[in-house]
Amino acid sequence: MKPWPLPSRAFPWGIRGSAGTAVSGRKGALIKYVEFNITGRCQAGCITCPTPFAYPDEKITKNPAELQQEFELFKRYFKKLKKFGLEFVTLYGREPLLWDKEFDPPNALLKKLIIWLSRNLRVRVCLATSGLGLEESVVKTLFDRGGILFMKDWGSESSVTRLIKRKNAFKQISRGWDLVKRMSKRYRKAKVVAEFLYTGINRRDLAGFWKRCYQNGFLPFVEVPVMKGDCLKNYRQLKIDRQRYVRDIYELSLLNLNLRYGLSSDTARRADIWQPPYGSVFPSPCDKLTRAQGVFLERNGNLSVCCGVNEQLGNIQDPDIKRRLQHNRVLQRMRTAYEYLGGYCQNCDYSKKLRLCYGCRGNADTYQNKDRGPFAHDPMCFGKIAYGLARQGKLKSFVSRRHIDKIIQYFHH
Repeated sequence: MKPWPLPSRAFPWGIRGSAGTAVSGRKGALIKYVEFNITGRCQAGCITCPTPFAYPDEKITKNPAELQQEFELFKRYFKKLKKFGLEFVTLYGREPLLWDKEFDPPNALLKKLIIWLSRNLRVRVCLATSGLGLEESVVKTLFDRGGILFMKDWGSESSVTRLIKRKNAFKQISRGWDLVKRMSKRYRKAKVVAEFLYTGINRRDLAGFWKRCYQNGFLPFVEVPVMKGDCLKNYRQLKIDRQRYVRDIYELSLLNLNLRYGLSSDTARRADIWQPPYGSVFPSPCDKLTRAQGVFLERNGNLSVCCGVNEQLGNIQDPDIKRRLQHNRVLQRMRTAYEYLGGYCQNCDYSKKLRLCYGCRGNADTYQNKDRGPFAHDPMCFGKIAYGLARQGKLKSFVSRRHIDKIIQYFHH
């Protein structure tokens, strides 16, 4: 087994992998990466959901003929995108496993789409799912074609019960993870990304989540919910305390040093190789809008710069969509984001010197002054919050002096 790369400023978790590394460095492509919201259907009822009514006009029940028509429509979308340079597709839902639930058998069209994308268009596919109702045949179809599985891990049973309204959600998700663990062992190069949506409800499950990922060879992905939809309505009960958030992420970084490099807790707290995490999404920065040249595609064909940014680019079926994309001001600025960042992000040492971390543009667009829009700072950035607490002397009780110095050095503004 190859040794883990040491943490660095560019990779504070010692992990290399993100949307940007899933596409080539080929220049000239208009779009390399697409996140496709294939359906508005969902059975979970998560209280953190930012899009509870994504497609109010989508039929509750469809017949096989209607689903076949959708399948052909979606193929036309991707054929056009392939001409723009498409290399990588993530199939989202809300829950993609429910898209063709009336087909016989269910998920037959979903599997057919995965095969068609990878074989006919030579596009790499990622399937993003809650894990509820996950079938072995879907995972096999994905892994057989070198696809990536992106699946949620909400933590303990008590946390899942409070976060997801669906009855028996924990048992179903657990069965899904048991299936994934078993299947991934059959595929030497299987790629699995596990997502943990951090809240005050499941924060105590974070360390256990990271350990499970380490033990099974999964890439851990942790993010803070965006305050939209049900998440906005339920935000008070989610109880995301900023000082506790910084402490949890710091402790997680020490756990990572312990698991990957064998450092004891005390040694980890004094280690020079410790690097402060950045952003509200980690272990890798969100770079799909820059290096990966991505867009977000709705099932009705509408395009936007990101699922969290309310900036419409047009519809993939528009005759002049290529010209509109080429000349869209916000999309152009997203792909050179460091030139346009404002507020804290503009002066962060990471952005200025490494041109690396620019936070979550969806969070910035949701929370901040609309004059800056997606180029404002991300209010849940670990660096911004930790720097403020450090200047107030509120990190001394749980962060070592050496690491406080690093936080102040790297996140000063």
